[in-house]
Amino acid sequence: MIKSVHTLYFSPTGTTEKIVKEVGRALGYPIHDHNITLPSGRMAPLEIQENELLIVGVPVYSGRVPETVTEYLQKIKGNQTKAVFVVVYGNRAYEDALLELKNTLEGNGFAGIAGGAFVGEHSYTKLVAEARPDEEDLERAYNFGTEVKNLMTQLKNSSLIVELSVNGKQPYREKMALPPMAPETLESCTKCGLCAKVCPTGAIDPLDFSHTDGTKCIRCCACVKNCPVNAKVFNNEFITKITQTLIQNCSAVRKNPEVFFIDC
Repeated sequence: MIKSVHTLYFSPTGTTEKIVKEVGRALGYPIHDHNITLPSGRMAPLEIQENELLIVGVPVYSGRVPETVTEYLQKIKGNQTKAVFVVVYGNRAYEDALLELKNTLEGNGFAGIAGGAFVGEHSYTKLVAEARPDEEDLERAYNFGTEVKNLMTQLKNSSLIVELSVNGKQPYREKMALPPMAPETLESCTKCGLCAKVCPTGAIDPLDFSHTDGTKCIRCCACVKNCPVNAKVFNNEFITKITQTLIQNCSAVRKNPEVFFIDC
């Protein structure tokens, strides 16, 4: 008998948070919310009990789970705890991210019962999946949560759960090796400091907002998306080429969520 739900998400630009919360809302249980986007949210380890449910969501970076997130997820402990895995990608492909998320948590005492891959506006450009998740996406997320709730009523004994099967391959897609890089700060910067407050790795100097440590930057574009005067930009040839390719290949087609459930 599930008594409560834990929603846990890493969401620098807010898209993953929206999806995870909508899934959780559909379940109707008391919710414990864990936002691990900022460093302060990833300090304390988390242990979730057998009579609770975990809904965990992460964005997809080049077909994988961000390393920053994996480091924290490996500290989360379950106790035969049922879990729902969610990834959010920018309308290109989620590749091995959902499988990687599943394997990471299942190795820590969690039993996956469902998984989903949803679409959010790409962090590099608004021209790919603009304003998503939109109303239709959120409705699909809520319906996914409803299906999870119905599934849980069918699960009498956690020991009878078969392994959840999701898309993805092993070995995982090799992570893209990139040199240190970070967004530049334009002269229009008003020094409001919002960029430093939203940076998930503490890469932006809180005393000099124009300086970003390229070795810490994970190119999530939280600072770019949140700057009220558009003073943060990626003037990097490599990022520009990727963005152009995304616009050419991924802006015309609307990809829809894919969901997976265990058989019971």
